[in-house]
Amino acid sequence: MRSLRASEKPYFRVMLLMKRFLLGMAVLTLLLGRATASDGVDGTALVHSWNRLIIEVIMEDGFGPPIAARIHAYSNLAGYEAARHADPAFRSMSGMLNGFTGVVQPAADSVYDWRVAMVAAYQTSCSKLLYRISISDSLANVHFGDLAKVVPADVFQRSKAYGISVGKAINVYAKADGYNRTQGLPDYEWPRCDSCWMPTPPNFAKPLSPYCGRVRTIVLKSASEFPVPPSIPFSKDRRSAFYAAAQEVLDISRSLTKEQRHIAEFWNDNPVVTAYHGHFIFNSRQISPGGHWMNIAQQIMSSKATPAVGCLEIYSKLAFALFDGFTACWQEKFRGNLIRPVTYVNQYIDKSWEPFLQTPPFPEHASGHSTITAAAAEVLTSYFGDVPFVDSTEARFGFGVRSFESFRAAAAEASISRLYGGIHYRRGCDAGAEHGASIGKAVLDRVRVRP
Repeated sequence: MRSLRASEKPYFRVMLLMKRFLLGMAVLTLLLGRATASDGVDGTALVHSWNRLIIEVIMEDGFGPPIAARIHAYSNLAGYEAARHADPAFRSMSGMLNGFTGVVQPAADSVYDWRVAMVAAYQTSCSKLLYRISISDSLANVHFGDLAKVVPADVFQRSKAYGISVGKAINVYAKADGYNRTQGLPDYEWPRCDSCWMPTPPNFAKPLSPYCGRVRTIVLKSASEFPVPPSIPFSKDRRSAFYAAAQEVLDISRSLTKEQRHIAEFWNDNPVVTAYHGHFIFNSRQISPGGHWMNIAQQIMSSKATPAVGCLEIYSKLAFALFDGFTACWQEKFRGNLIRPVTYVNQYIDKSWEPFLQTPPFPEHASGHSTITAAAAEVLTSYFGDVPFVDSTEARFGFGVRSFESFRAAAAEASISRLYGGIHYRRGCDAGAEHGASIGKAVLDRVRVRP
């Protein structure tokens, strides 16, 4: 077993967790402070604060990547459908999403405050998507308290009731996607064969979310609409392409530069990282892969001063790309059940080798990070172009900031980070990136809410 890096030792891990919590609270406090202005309540800040909260609660609830993306998708759909009326240029997503027939429309002869409606829709949808709803309820109460000071009582109540009705409609829509049924299925029995995935060290955990590939996609016609480029044919032969792919993972891991290590850690986004110290086991939480890109979007939209409904549109379409990206990727992962590098290398090349990053508990092909980052990059590029940006998402976790020439460049780095981490073959990264780009483009083509 490898020795612990400084950041994994108990004292440093506890201090890092405390730092992360305090920084998160500081960010949330800042957002709440920005939401209240002398002349009213800024709806854009409300949108960002809800997405910030959802990222935070997903981390604390410990949701896996596919489920986290699902939460981002439905919560933002609720916010968008409740608040889109604030700008007549935006239309409902009814008919653009699989099985979504829209929500009840507001009365044409009544006055509404769309900020109140949006907060109520977010709160109502989160009540069925998150575990720690006391946190989302607390944020809603703060926002409602601020809004009640500036919105007439009758308008406030009417708007809140409308937002609740939208949130309930989205909850019904979400319930029909089949996710709840997957939670009642028996434990997944993975196949046993030479090429098959098996639980990996150090935790040897059961596969994570094995049935999420069966959930209804939100934009794609099905999870299998776009074929995933195939993996290299499995072989134990030392002269084979598969053996060479595993050898490449091993060789790269043995000569990682400081920069490559930083890249691997910056994009790790493992929801639960386990560290061992003697007989003690320490688990720490990180932002989800999808949450990382939702946070990038927040940074960019804040810097560009994107208006509230525009933010809701972008958050929603980005979340749809993440949700469908994970769903399609997970279907392929558990269809192919390909062996992870650590298992192959330990069995056929070097039995003592350990990857730089902990291998997540699900099959190898294709890379989920590569899939969803490519999809996300397509969405953000369509709105903001090939612009340079600085990503500070991981600063709070002790991994600093990184600068990128474009969203696609960031996605490419996130993809190769999995090879540096020793948890994917190069083919799995490349296949995921190609697959994800197709998904992102499909979301952009099919969800058009402006004329």
